[in-house]
Amino acid sequence: MKPVSTTRLAGQICGLFAVDVAAFTDPRRDEHVQLYVREMLYRILERAFDGAGLPWHSCPHEDRGDGVVVVVPPLLPVDGLADPLPERLCGLIRVHNRLSSEAARIQVRAAAHVGKVYRDDHGFAGDAASHLFRLLEAPALKQLLATSGSDLAFVASDYFYDTVVRRHATLVDPAAFEPVTVDVRHATATGWVQLLGTPARSARILPLDRSA
Repeated sequence: MKPVSTTRLAGQICGLFAVDVAAFTDPRRDEHVQLYVREMLYRILERAFDGAGLPWHSCPHEDRGDGVVVVVPPLLPVDGLADPLPERLCGLIRVHNRLSSEAARIQVRAAAHVGKVYRDDHGFAGDAASHLFRLLEAPALKQLLATSGSDLAFVASDYFYDTVVRRHATLVDPAAFEPVTVDVRHATATGWVQLLGTPARSARILPLDRSA
């Protein structure tokens, strides 16, 4: 599938943010529910990015079926990916879950990184994009979200945590994050996870397929 925008990126240093709906293909979600969840996810992202001072229509993004990858161009500050974007995202997810049927309620994984981004006719590419996807798909992140019942599990790369979160503690408390291990090219790296929003038991879509 081609990217939403035709903007080409040729190795600029950008912020990267990706989201993924946990258990998107849960048997309780038929195709109509999946389409509805996708539509609502885009609405939530647009409102969250605009509210975080990162104009949605200025950020190239690519559809991933059950998620979205967003690139924050060099002229926009990446600090917003740490604060207030995750909190705004969590708040909008909570509202969606309160107003939705059980099958349409969602838990979301999100990942943030900074690095060189390339884009061609087929999508985003490069080491930074690959690392972002590995963070988002880390089994430890999926397990934390599934067992916590939180609305959102946000994982920052070690580099993003060190240069944005830890050095700008007025944005968000670094102690709110816990380390997880991520497999990277037959080696391991560290990601830093913050869990946000714990819904009421009646609002949770459980049990989930934790492998999704």
